[in-house]
Amino acid sequence: MQILEYHQTPNPTHWLRQIAKSDWRAGQYLHSLLESGQFYSLLGKKSRLLLLTEGNDLLAFCTYAEHDDIPDPNLTPWAGFVYTFPEARGKRRMGKLLERVYYLAKADGFPCVYISTNEVGLYEKYGCSFWKTLPDLNGHESRIYRLPIVHQDYSDVIGTRVAGTVDRPIGSIHPTHKDMVYPINYGYVDGLLGGDGEEQDVYILGPDRPMETFEGVVIGVYHRLNDNEDKWIVTPDGNPVSRETILASIAFQEQYYIGELYLSD
Repeated sequence: MQILEYHQTPNPTHWLRQIAKSDWRAGQYLHSLLESGQFYSLLGKKSRLLLLTEGNDLLAFCTYAEHDDIPDPNLTPWAGFVYTFPEARGKRRMGKLLERVYYLAKADGFPCVYISTNEVGLYEKYGCSFWKTLPDLNGHESRIYRLPIVHQDYSDVIGTRVAGTVDRPIGSIHPTHKDMVYPINYGYVDGLLGGDGEEQDVYILGPDRPMETFEGVVIGVYHRLNDNEDKWIVTPDGNPVSRETILASIAFQEQYYIGELYLSD
């Protein structure tokens, strides 16, 4: 899967045709805004349309926008036009787009992201919380959710040496999700409890063989925004690993969550 920005793709016409296939009235409205060139004039000149793609297929889309359907200029930015195509539903694919919106809002210095919706019980899965009800541009009541921007400090964790047990070695199958096979060793720090009340989970990068125990240095922490536990990233020698390599290595499991990777830099 890959996230593209519609206005920066070399073939926007293809993606416009894909958006037109959505079975949602707001999706059709978004299509008309793009086709008529009104996207920026209505949503704001800094707004972006994010596309979750797989090859030439469009799985989901949403906007990172200055304005939405709530006429309050003090509320910004917004995650809007949030839509997943039917064949991609049930796998929390939208989470990766909301994760990207979160990163953009954090880079822009905002304290939270707003979402206007009539859904109940959906955005809570992605770390959002209900804030209040406000009238939209048509005078209809809309539920407003907020996704807070957090700033974690893991300076007391990164760089520490730890040891523990590998309970899911390379090649093992997730005990609940039988289609998930572990491509890296996964375990926990003996005797140290994490945020979920269980022993602290770790991803072990580097060794390419199944292990029973591990010892190494924490080089990073993956903070889940929609869960109560962090995942520590450990290598045997403590040598740094690129952000891209870490995210690719843990994506087999973290694709179902939204989160942020903290490194020493």
